[in-house]
Amino acid sequence: MVVPLYFSPASETLGTVPVERLFLYAILFCIAFLVVGEMTGFFESENQTSLLNKLFLGFLTSSLALTVLVLGVWFIEYEFVGRFTIFKIGLIVGLLTSVFLSSIENLEKGQALHVLALSPLDLQMRVKTYLGRQNKKLIWTDYKSEINLNNIVEFCKKKEVEILLLDKEESPAEEIDIVALLESGVRVMGVASFLEMQSQKIPPSEVDRAWLAKLDLRLRDPLIRHFKRSIDLIVATCGIIFSSPIFFLACILIVLESGFPLFFHQKRTGLLGRPYVLYKLRTMNKNAENQGAEWARKDDIRVTRIGRFLRKWRIDEIPQFWNVIKGEMSIVGPRPERPELEEKINQHLPFWKCRYLLKPGLTGWAQIRFEYASDMESSEEKLSYDLYYVKNASFFLDMKIMLSTLRSLTRGSR
Repeated sequence: MVVPLYFSPASETLGTVPVERLFLYAILFCIAFLVVGEMTGFFESENQTSLLNKLFLGFLTSSLALTVLVLGVWFIEYEFVGRFTIFKIGLIVGLLTSVFLSSIENLEKGQALHVLALSPLDLQMRVKTYLGRQNKKLIWTDYKSEINLNNIVEFCKKKEVEILLLDKEESPAEEIDIVALLESGVRVMGVASFLEMQSQKIPPSEVDRAWLAKLDLRLRDPLIRHFKRSIDLIVATCGIIFSSPIFFLACILIVLESGFPLFFHQKRTGLLGRPYVLYKLRTMNKNAENQGAEWARKDDIRVTRIGRFLRKWRIDEIPQFWNVIKGEMSIVGPRPERPELEEKINQHLPFWKCRYLLKPGLTGWAQIRFEYASDMESSEEKLSYDLYYVKNASFFLDMKIMLSTLRSLTRGSR
């Protein structure tokens, strides 16, 4: 708003409209900037390592958001915004936001968390191993068995401890004055909550019946469920309409390379364990699973040449919009697994079925944060992300996942 009001000629389109309408245009630009920024990865702090990279993404995000602003103003005013005004808005917003976010990230890098694990050293080592490179953000206070639990508050103040980490089984939590710790500014956390905060996933090894009992399945609320269902129908319908030219071209290419059938269908496990049939464009050879069900792999030799292209850009997933319209799937949710493979997974991961407390999705938190699950170990990692989504599912997280999925599609990643 500052640029049109004070730094543009009075004849500019945005300078002649009432301030109230100018405020609405500012909101439009703001929303477009936030949405496009999520798609470009501008707000993902772990992806940028330099101010130059941040500036590039800032100007790219600002330019795309300005395109939305120009179209919005033209649609309402039937006049284009002046190019100098657009240039000034793009330059100022791109520069200021890039410098601001880069400064925030640098401050976060220089302020590591002081953590005290009030438990034997094996807990500290377990957490360190799980977090890997993220340990750079933490400073571990040495555990000493001679710590007097009655003076734990003074000890934390002396060592500048910010988080006190308790193991669910071994820590003497009942002997600690947790209220006094909270009053002193020390956060008291369990291992699962701490790892969730640091890594945005929940290790299956830290999940138990008590954790499950605390789940707040907000997406199972009738009002929220109907709202999510409406979003699913709108997105799936638009997806079918806009992807139809690509879909028909893909069908022609499949027939030319390997003939019919065009579609590949499999039984998958859906909401609350109910089976359903999932549809895809065929990307493998016709007799790819004569030997029985197998894990999907990154460089699977069973995949055709056209199939590799379709998988890379997720074109083979287009028929699943029909599963969404039928109500068997949602746009966002844990990806469904095959019942034949789940028999083995359930023996190794007893809380695997938690994924089906919500509808399976066309995309999900595990899909944008992880890769193919091709064995039992990677399935456990996949489950850790799905557990995070089950616990934290919300409209805003769904929007983040959808926009991040679009970002991954622009890079041709799966």
